[in-house]
Amino acid sequence: MLTIFTSPKDFRGHFAVIQENAIASWCKVRPKCQIILLGKGYKVAQIAKKYHALHVPDIAINEFGTPLLPDVFKKAYEMAKFKKLAYVNCDIILTDDFTKAIKQIKLPRFFITGRRWNLNVRSKLEFKNGWQDKLKSRLLKEGRLDRYGANDYFVFTPKIDFEMPDFALGRTAWDNWLVYQARYLKIPVIDATDVIWAIHQKHDYSHAGGYQQVWHGPESQRNRELVGDRRKLFNVKNADYILTKNGITRPKVTFDRVVRKIEVAPVLVPKVTPFIYPLTFSIKLFKFVRDKTKLFR
Repeated sequence: MLTIFTSPKDFRGHFAVIQENAIASWCKVRPKCQIILLGKGYKVAQIAKKYHALHVPDIAINEFGTPLLPDVFKKAYEMAKFKKLAYVNCDIILTDDFTKAIKQIKLPRFFITGRRWNLNVRSKLEFKNGWQDKLKSRLLKEGRLDRYGANDYFVFTPKIDFEMPDFALGRTAWDNWLVYQARYLKIPVIDATDVIWAIHQKHDYSHAGGYQQVWHGPESQRNRELVGDRRKLFNVKNADYILTKNGITRPKVTFDRVVRKIEVAPVLVPKVTPFIYPLTFSIKLFKFVRDKTKLFR
């Protein structure tokens, strides 16, 4: 069994539509999951009641009113019924493949994430018989698999202390740092992109003053400062395993993957730093020459 937790935005306008779609889909996932909604945003309490979710209104926020992630995780841990937990952004639609994928993992500790699919959804969905197949069919026609760093769900066990600094939710960088931190804590990181259809309903950033404010404003700048070294911005390319329909497997060894391993080694195992720097310099020189050669072909 699984506990899904999230901290929704205000249920206003288009965000009311897509967030309710997401929560309704989680309620349809089988086996049935515990759902926890954290925060006291507009109509969060009413939505929690409607979908029989647990509501935790009191969470720490910053001076802008944005939830702080350490407290979101702490409060969810306190209320979670199950050992397996999933943080999921509240605009992500899930289907039964989500819990099927998690069930495949037999490791005592793990951390699952994956790339999301983008889909333009403007109205409430009907969750009647066959809705999952219909939605996936629509996704293949109209949707698009997002970039490697677009990770909107994290499944893990047990209740891991990520030693998370005061990241502001939804203001960049924290999600990529979380993948790094799982690796740093030696928790097996699994890329489930191939088996989990995480459907992100596209939206604007009007809830927080627009795109520039979310991606380049003071909160995003602070998040990046908390990350520190940019090499800690991990994504699914840094996963230890890939989850397929037949179970977990090691990623294929490629030149780019080997290069990435060398580049991030100092932030995962700091004591190797003196030995890695000559290699990273050689790699940067090789990349520079390679790119210049391509440019003049």
